[in-house]
Amino acid sequence: MRPVRWNTSTALVILAAAGAAMLGPASPALAAPGDASATGFSARLFADVAGDPAFSARATIGSVTAPPGGGTDSDTLAIILPGAVGARGTVSVNASRDPGISYASSTVEDFTLNILGTSGTNITATEISADVTCPAVGTQTADTVLNGLTLFGTPVNLVPNTPGVNGSTWYGFSGLEEGELHITLTSTETVTVTGAIATAVFATVSITGKISGFPIEVDAGSVTLASATCERALAAAAPTAVSITPNSGPQSGGQQVTITGTNFVIGDTNVAFDGTPATNVVVAPGGTSLTTTTPSGAVGPGSVLVSTSSGAAAPLAYTYIADGSATSVTNLTPVSGPTAGGTLVTITGTGFQGATGVTFGEIPGTGFTVNPVGTTITVLTPTHDAGSVPVRLVFPAGSATAPNFIYGLATPAITDIDPEQGSASGGTTVTVTGSGFVPGHTIVTICARTIVASAVTVSPNNLSLTFVTPACTSGDTTVTVTTPAGTSDGVTFRYVYGGLPVTGTEVGTLLAIAAALIGAGAVALTLIRRRAPFSFTA
Repeated sequence: MRPVRWNTSTALVILAAAGAAMLGPASPALAAPGDASATGFSARLFADVAGDPAFSARATIGSVTAPPGGGTDSDTLAIILPGAVGARGTVSVNASRDPGISYASSTVEDFTLNILGTSGTNITATEISADVTCPAVGTQTADTVLNGLTLFGTPVNLVPNTPGVNGSTWYGFSGLEEGELHITLTSTETVTVTGAIATAVFATVSITGKISGFPIEVDAGSVTLASATCERALAAAAPTAVSITPNSGPQSGGQQVTITGTNFVIGDTNVAFDGTPATNVVVAPGGTSLTTTTPSGAVGPGSVLVSTSSGAAAPLAYTYIADGSATSVTNLTPVSGPTAGGTLVTITGTGFQGATGVTFGEIPGTGFTVNPVGTTITVLTPTHDAGSVPVRLVFPAGSATAPNFIYGLATPAITDIDPEQGSASGGTTVTVTGSGFVPGHTIVTICARTIVASAVTVSPNNLSLTFVTPACTSGDTTVTVTTPAGTSDGVTFRYVYGGLPVTGTEVGTLLAIAAALIGAGAVALTLIRRRAPFSFTA
């Protein structure tokens, strides 16, 4: 017996469906250039048997439209449809209108649909999405992605713009005999000269069975998952460029800069430095800023030109500087390591963009890395003989100097101190000779006080150092030298009250002179050596 399509005029038992005339996803209601919209989940389902509702679901969750004046509308929502039709998942939708382009996207994740009364889950998906772009210049695009899609528990390979796939399962309801629920899944990607439409999954639902022995077939509506539409955007006005930050950089290029202005077009904006195209041009939503990476250029002032299909902006000024000339090294750590190499050295500072390596005594290090903002370099030391070696940052067309690195650094040792004594008021310049002294990383301890590394001058051969004594009470004190390799043994330095004393021989000479003068009738004699007075009165 041929199935009968029931409607509201049938005299026996009624099985009806709202929205049964929907044969495919709706066309976009957009008309104005640059319009864009996206929908995450839409259900239009309804059926009843003998006047009793079988299932019903009418809902749209996650729907956005690009603002008419430009910009973006977006939303992220959970899908919740309790009752006879159960649906779960999360939708994320976005619709944007920017200068020279409109676009929209919709994503549904962890989706489950189950119409109660059926055995098993009807539709599941881990992630499905629809994306469309409509540039003023170029080709419109429509794309869909379907991951983990199943129909009645069976994995589905749904190919866009084909008749789709069908599935069915037993469906039970009072008064319905031999009931089955049928679902057909289709996917569409449509591109025209004026717009684009993408629907990741469009599910049509129908029910078959018998009522009082008569076969029936009825549409029960549809479900749309992840759809997006857009209309070709109007051509943007010519761009304007207001500023570039930073406005100077290394001649080898590779520096990321930010340019602000207006009418920058996503997918249709080019940047050139003195005629050489920049790379990685990324226009921000809204078209008022972009980032790009500088190419190499000649040292000196140059110009930056931003252009789109609608024209070019007035050029901005940018200066190329010699590689390494803008580099500032603030620290190198650690300052020493074994002669076998392999020490991980971190160099900090600014202006490291474009650096290609680091050498230790003209030998390249390995494992070189520089962070994107050019403030940190890490490198492994190569093998080298013991001693202090120069460290240089290497650029394609230059270099920069970093603090020395010491191979096979030994504990510092003191062999001599000169002078051995000084005024208790401080201010005596003292030279210490020995070995293992490290420029910039050597401190001196005297009178239980620390002379910081910046106040200690180490000779180029690392075998001597000088410092100025602080004030201290008179008497003997211990002097030690400390580097990253350890602390030396101590030597004695004597603080004396009032200044440097005269020697015993000098005292004897002075007494003899004093006696002679007294014999000649002098009443008083005061002799001054250095800053220490010697007085004798008759």
